[in-house]
Amino acid sequence: MGSTASTSELVRFARAGYPSRGDCAPGGATFLAHPSCPPRGSSASGKAYIRVLGGELRGGIFRLDGQPIVIGSSTDVNLSLPDPQALGRHAGLRYHEGKWSVEDLTGNGLSVNDISTTSRALSGGEILRVGATELQFSLEEPKSGLAEPLESKPPGRQDVLMDLVVEQGDGRDQGRRIQLFSGQEVILGRASEAQLVLHDCRSSRLHCRIEGDSREVAIVDLDSLNGTHVDGRQVQRAILRPGDTILVGRTSIRCLKS
Repeated sequence: MGSTASTSELVRFARAGYPSRGDCAPGGATFLAHPSCPPRGSSASGKAYIRVLGGELRGGIFRLDGQPIVIGSSTDVNLSLPDPQALGRHAGLRYHEGKWSVEDLTGNGLSVNDISTTSRALSGGEILRVGATELQFSLEEPKSGLAEPLESKPPGRQDVLMDLVVEQGDGRDQGRRIQLFSGQEVILGRASEAQLVLHDCRSSRLHCRIEGDSREVAIVDLDSLNGTHVDGRQVQRAILRPGDTILVGRTSIRCLKS
């Protein structure tokens, strides 16, 4: 757990605008939801959300109210994680001039989307690793609870064109299945607004779109950082057929005839 902060650390926290030890306002990060409880909505400026993806708090959702917060294993930070690998005051988040950013408070670097950094602007969908705990930052209100099998059948659309099944990737995603209906589009990515949300640091927030009708099913890359691949070939747009394998970041998705 965290040790007593030195004078130099307190000066650094104050300059960055983060609360010092013992000054963490309880309103900075509000625990909205246990995995079984839905979060309350809000549209006020500076609102953001952190969803815990692993550990004892897995599935929990915290709302940020625009105030600087500190995340770590200490009991007197805004967001306290029961994680022995996290330092007492591990990371700080703040909202400044209309934008959120995260900063490492350990001096050892912070992992954002599997990339070590000292500070980074956040646009939503990023996965932060604090100790052994993964947290997803979102500007949109996340769905509460853990990943559930997707029920995507839209009313009035009965023609199933294809089944999409996650074969390899994060353990929370493996085995998930979604059906593509005629006239429907399915977006894959890390963002909470995607129809197939992936716990994959290598995928983009809105990575690719799959759409189809009675004539064909196509996949379209949405200017993703690491590209969209079909059967090992990077594509901007491609026709999908049963048996094809889509690679989104490190996640492998199989196309199956429905």
